[in-house]
Amino acid sequence: GQVIKVEFEHDDGRFLYEVLGAGLSTYPDLRSGAARLREVNHTLPTAADRLHLVLSQPPAEAWAADAVHDVFGVHVLWRLPQGWGGQDTATALGVDPSQA
Repeated sequence: GQVIKVEFEHDDGRFLYEVLGAGLSTYPDLRSGAARLREVNHTLPTAADRLHLVLSQPPAEAWAADAVHDVFGVHVLWRLPQGWGGQDTATALGVDPSQA
């Protein structure tokens, strides 16, 4: 699967995103993505304030996003037919909460 990394300056700080390709939504996929994000963040001249994994679909296991956040401190977001699911989507997307 294709992996895309994006760094973004926001009012709430510097955010780093990894976008996982289609079909990469199981806990092992999320765990691998979170570990890569932590490694990349470690190499940056200025570390990101928040790390995000972005999925093209909801996680395969309902508990996976919370587990990745608890273990790695990485926020997980996913695309829904109408908007976004996941943790603190408004902040992660840099939008007003009513628009998330």
